[in-house]
Amino acid sequence: MTTRAAKSRGMPKRSKGAARSSSPPWLLIVGGVAAVAVVAILAVFLSQPASGEISEPATKPLAIEGQSLPGLPDSGTDAAVGQALPRLVGTGVKGEIVEIGPANGAQAIVVVAHWCPHCQVEIPQLSAWLADHPLPEGVRLVTLSTAIDPARPNYPPSAWLEREGWPGPVLTDDAESSGLASLGLNAFPGFVFVNADGTVASRATGEVGTDAFAAGIASIAP
Repeated sequence: MTTRAAKSRGMPKRSKGAARSSSPPWLLIVGGVAAVAVVAILAVFLSQPASGEISEPATKPLAIEGQSLPGLPDSGTDAAVGQALPRLVGTGVKGEIVEIGPANGAQAIVVVAHWCPHCQVEIPQLSAWLADHPLPEGVRLVTLSTAIDPARPNYPPSAWLEREGWPGPVLTDDAESSGLASLGLNAFPGFVFVNADGTVASRATGEVGTDAFAAGIASIAP
């Protein structure tokens, strides 16, 4: 440890006649405070996340409007068919605003969890299929990344989806998985096919495969 005494050792002593500093003490104090302020501002600036960085899960709850869809039954009639899709608004994987809602027309909503082994099987297959089969005009593909947990495998989901070449947009769910609950799904992957008028055409969960996915797309094409 360097002491004040050690720092002064070997330095020439000031003669009695040496002139004192012409700067008044208050000016030195102001200058020191200003320097500290500049350092503090730089520290805050450097600590800000880079442009485009997001929090996964989203730090703010999704904005949800409208009635949530009822839970998807294990079998039998799906009560959500014909019901208007609720409106979900939040942040995308690039920091942009992403909306899922009845005003967006025909759409295929894919719900994924980064740690889900079935999603890790399904997403590469569907990604390859989509690369060779452009969606019909008027049909939009949108994804909900949900059940996000930094402690579980394959985190962060945005990096995983990018590696798989998955097309956007992707809405990042909040820590409460509010988006998932509003769609009435409890298993992954999940699918909600929406008609052009914003009503639910069909829903499914699990590995549906490319044939069933293609059929769902065809059923909502305008």
